[in-house]
Amino acid sequence: MTTTTPPPTSEALWGTPLYTRAVDPDPAVNEALRELILERTRSVPSSAVGVRDADKTTSDVLRWEHPAIDQLRRWILDAACAMNDHVGAGRNAAGQEQAMVAEAWAVVYRPEGLHQLHSHHDAAWSGVYYVATGRMTEGTGLLEFVDPRPGAAAREPARLPLYRLTPTPGMLVAFPAWLRHWVTPYQGDAQRIVIAFNIAFRHA
Repeated sequence: MTTTTPPPTSEALWGTPLYTRAVDPDPAVNEALRELILERTRSVPSSAVGVRDADKTTSDVLRWEHPAIDQLRRWILDAACAMNDHVGAGRNAAGQEQAMVAEAWAVVYRPEGLHQLHSHHDAAWSGVYYVATGRMTEGTGLLEFVDPRPGAAAREPARLPLYRLTPTPGMLVAFPAWLRHWVTPYQGDAQRIVIAFNIAFRHA
């Protein structure tokens, strides 16, 4: 009797998915989003939690009634479905598709505006859509993700390993809600407008 030695195998364990899409919208969509957001920040008191030189709206953006918001919802749903497919999520133990719920809020950055290091709680996926990037100076206003592995900075504790994205108008980014990230100080000659969002599974 002969025995066969199994061949070597290799697997990718605990990878961190990142979704990026250039949606290339009709310019009228981004212009409508811009006007809606600026009008809201003018008429409703805004928050400055976690940001500097920036204003945040309440998290009801996806409930605003406007065709541009309808389009934004579709883009966010597409991102959520893509992330679910990538990691095999989105179905319960019986194989039934789980309903998802999303919330979004807008942030208007002024020159030198930034968002401090943070992650998002009570969500599966988080993300951001860039309405306007404000003709920013190269190398500023970056979206930076911190390597989530505890030992990643062991050799150089003072330098966190980062992955950087340079935003462009019409870019949509989605990532696991637990992934720590920040926005570096923005330098430019106009307001920078983004819409951040969370996506969670609705449990019966």
